[in-house]
Amino acid sequence: MHWLAGTEGLNTVAALARVCVVSVAYNSAAALRGMLGSLPPGLAVIVVDNASRDDSAAVAEAAGARVTRNTANLGFGAGCNIGMAAAETEFVLLANPDTRLDAVAIARLVAAADAFPDAAILAPTLCDERGERVRSWDVEQLHRRLLARKRGAEPWPEGPLCAEFLSGACMLLRASDGLRFDEDFFLFYEDDAICAAARAKGRSLVLVPDAVMHHAGGGSSAPSQALSAFKARHLAWSRLHYMALMRGSAAARREAWARVWHYTGKAFGHALTLRLDKLRADLAGLRGTLAWMRGKRA
Repeated sequence: MHWLAGTEGLNTVAALARVCVVSVAYNSAAALRGMLGSLPPGLAVIVVDNASRDDSAAVAEAAGARVTRNTANLGFGAGCNIGMAAAETEFVLLANPDTRLDAVAIARLVAAADAFPDAAILAPTLCDERGERVRSWDVEQLHRRLLARKRGAEPWPEGPLCAEFLSGACMLLRASDGLRFDEDFFLFYEDDAICAAARAKGRSLVLVPDAVMHHAGGGSSAPSQALSAFKARHLAWSRLHYMALMRGSAAARREAWARVWHYTGKAFGHALTLRLDKLRADLAGLRGTLAWMRGKRA
């Protein structure tokens, strides 16, 4: 039987009183409606709005959330830090706008936190929109690239396990630990970095398989060509910044040169075959890489 497979012994109401949900929005009105609508009554919620051009802030306020309105888009990590600083509960549950939360799952995360006091970060199993489990935990990013790309044969955990990485789409942190995101990461790799920071303090990261949440993945903001290019640029920059933190600037610079040739070659091929969407992504990745090499932000 799975650990905490049933609801026996779970005091869901008491657990929820110890948790504040923090979500960061950027043009996320549609996704926020679903996430906020999934929340159990009485759960504290803080939404940090990163200067959305839609009615994200109004949607959050109408649902009863405390809203912080930033005058500029400060990035995901900075937004989370603002929300965590405002929370007044023992635990903070970071949740993307495109997640769907569940009272029993939250209570199981809290129960696991009580059972594993050395855990700085705990995370649920995430399922996609079809209800299929996704790999929301892993080894550290730079080790991950050494593994096979297709890992479907790996068994799914049946009980809590320690991981090197937990997805920032939904994670529970202890307010008393004071863990914060590195705000140099505007988007991407900030969850890798906070997991590395927790491990550097000798703390563990625990996946709680029987706490199940849903995550659409990439659905927090409305899709567009401009958003895709924006993400590709920041992904390229953040990859190099993370490598510099973990392996040093020399290793990151070698990676950067390899990425320059990688993006240039792909862009040439996609231009020849008129695959314009991929060409735009290649050029955006190249811009992010060159920005990092010049010591500039993406």
